[in-house]
Amino acid sequence: MHVVKKLLPWATPLLLLILTVVAIYSYSQIRLLSLPISQALALFTIVLPLVTGISTQGAIGLIQRANKKEQNQLTLPLIAVIGFQLIYETVVATLALTYMIPPNSLHCGLEDKWQKLFSTKNEGNIKAIQDTLNCCGLHSVFDKAWPFRKDVHGPGNCVDLTNRSQSCFGSWRQAEQVNAGLFLIVAIVIFIIKPIHSIMGGDTEAPQADDRAETRRLIEERDDEEESYQDEPTEDRLSPFNGSGQGPRVEPSRLSQNY
Repeated sequence: MHVVKKLLPWATPLLLLILTVVAIYSYSQIRLLSLPISQALALFTIVLPLVTGISTQGAIGLIQRANKKEQNQLTLPLIAVIGFQLIYETVVATLALTYMIPPNSLHCGLEDKWQKLFSTKNEGNIKAIQDTLNCCGLHSVFDKAWPFRKDVHGPGNCVDLTNRSQSCFGSWRQAEQVNAGLFLIVAIVIFIIKPIHSIMGGDTEAPQADDRAETRRLIEERDDEEESYQDEPTEDRLSPFNGSGQGPRVEPSRLSQNY
């Protein structure tokens, strides 16, 4: 259990790192497949775990200071930090949803993107889509497929070169939904772990504060004992005539007893 408590503070940073890797992977797939997903959304999602880590630590610090009876000074900053986090996550989640549902609404974006690539003769991007998804063309294996031929059914077309029999639209749309879904998952997980991290942060700080308080209490008690010990007379200080000391003992003379 003690080892688990030591590892708990590292759980949230590790999870944020994993979410960052997931967002970076999704961004790389968007670029590879030329998906019509906003680059701004991808970059915002990549930065989201880092921003969350910083803002959450700031919020925990504000909460701890607020517990020290400084609530009037810290209410507005704390609300600002929490509000910023909520707005950021809501924007990312909402934008990610627009690239997932409803599926029929994705047709226009995908078709416009492919048409733009075809019109500009962007062989590299269309070839990357076809090779990654193992397909040819958009809605059919001959629809705006690479290699570009005047006679799409003539020799040297995509089907002849690769022996593929599937068009790209279905797989391409699914790739858009999956990568947008990864962005949504990042936002949802971060929304969930924030309160957990705050609770864990409070729990890890509380024992440390208790230990410090206990240490101070023991030191103060020890100082009080030392002071009281110094104030009390010791055996060495006791007078030899008070009957309690360990000094030389004085006995009456025997001559006086004879008289």
